[in-house]
Amino acid sequence: MVDGLFLVAALGIAALGLYKYQALRHAPADRKPAIRPVCVSCLFAVPAVLLAAPAIGVNLDRVTGVHSLSILLGFCFALGFVCSVQTMLVYWLHPPAAAWRTSRWLVLTYTSVAGAIIVLFFLGDRPAERHLDFAAAYAREPYLAELLVLYFLSYAVGVANVVRLCWQWSHHPETTDRPWLRRGLRLTAVGILFPVAYGVISLAAVIGSWFGAELDSWSSEIAPALSVLGVPLVIVGNSIAAWGPGLSSVWGRVTHLSADLRDYRALADLWRALRSVEPEMVHTPGSLADRFSLRRRLFWRVIEINDWLHQLYSQRDANLTAAARQVARQADLDEVQTAALEEAVHLKTALGRTAGGSSTECPNQTQVDGTDDAGHAFAGERRRLVLIARAFTSPLSDEAVLAASQTTQSLRAQSHP
Repeated sequence: MVDGLFLVAALGIAALGLYKYQALRHAPADRKPAIRPVCVSCLFAVPAVLLAAPAIGVNLDRVTGVHSLSILLGFCFALGFVCSVQTMLVYWLHPPAAAWRTSRWLVLTYTSVAGAIIVLFFLGDRPAERHLDFAAAYAREPYLAELLVLYFLSYAVGVANVVRLCWQWSHHPETTDRPWLRRGLRLTAVGILFPVAYGVISLAAVIGSWFGAELDSWSSEIAPALSVLGVPLVIVGNSIAAWGPGLSSVWGRVTHLSADLRDYRALADLWRALRSVEPEMVHTPGSLADRFSLRRRLFWRVIEINDWLHQLYSQRDANLTAAARQVARQADLDEVQTAALEEAVHLKTALGRTAGGSSTECPNQTQVDGTDDAGHAFAGERRRLVLIARAFTSPLSDEAVLAASQTTQSLRAQSHP
């Protein structure tokens, strides 16, 4: 299980390195210095993680005949990773000339530390293979104790500086208009906190053992497990600036699809009610795209409803309008909802006359044209029809039709005593 954890982490880092290498090949010349350290950091991180896996580290030591050689190599690669990541961030934060001056000191410092731990490693006495508990076994041995303190201290300070630089760069004015880069830097900072914890816990375990504290499990179990937990966050943080903006478009497509489905369903009852006006006007899908594309089906549904509406009526009943407005006031509807309710009430009445085979005009009708719809301030034809469809299935429209019918009957009774 431990081996699998390290192998998966190494594969993820390798994938990030290949991705950045492709970006490096196609990047303009002025962007290459900022991308190159990412590729280099992956070259250091992959072997560092692989060598930490017992299946690889122990077998390497057995083949070479040098006890714990994999630990030394892993330490050196890890220091190279810390150096390269800091170099990357320095190039992001400063102009190339200033970044190069700082980078030289970083390279010199970490090269010196790596050289020192190599010397201390071969000066120390390592009588047995201790890949799994190297820090716990040799925390009080001459030379090796100094090696462990030097490595864990430089590692912890380096990765802590990476966290600081990432957070600082995420608040830099140059990243203000690049939200996905800011998110990536913060994710990287959070992910690097796990290696910080690894370095601090291991250092505390080594120093604590000098005073008789039993902290072997800290350095041999807890700290190594923590070191790889942040790898997914670091991988995502280093790549999200490139693919993150695509998430917005994906979310936009999902939102549009949800809205299309909602409106398509909202129009269903109105469409079925109007289909009897002229069924031949129903669009026949001419392709698979027409048949299965929700956006196209919604497009044709709007067109069909509009055509049926224009055929169904061109006149309005003043009594229906008054009844609809009265019901709307009682229901506290806004102006747009009131307009939709008016349309729905006229539509229900017209459909009722059509179903009854009568085309006679109702009393108090006035001629109107399609331009009246523009006065309702609807946001678009689709929006207008959805509002009408909802009002059409609302009990309020039935209430208004009933009130208008009673008014009409009362007027007829008065005109024919």
